[in-house]
Amino acid sequence: MPQDHDFPNLQAAAARLGARRDLSLADLRELLCHDCNFWHEEHEDDLECSCFRMLRLLIERGALTPEQLAATLGPEEPGSGE
Repeated sequence: MPQDHDFPNLQAAAARLGARRDLSLADLRELLCHDCNFWHEEHEDDLECSCFRMLRLLIERGALTPEQLAATLGPEEPGSGE
């Protein structure tokens, strides 16, 4: 049985965004920030952690798509950790 996804908001956003690279700031925050324990909506406009900036650049430069990120961080299949 697959494990629960550690990044449920990322999974939902990636399913919606697919392979797009031309994401708005709101799309990027939904994809990258909403599962973070340190993210708070009231600070959304003026704070960016280094993880957000790195992932944003990887997506914008075409090295990574939202769906690739979700697939990489998705739940492991049974027996894959052996």
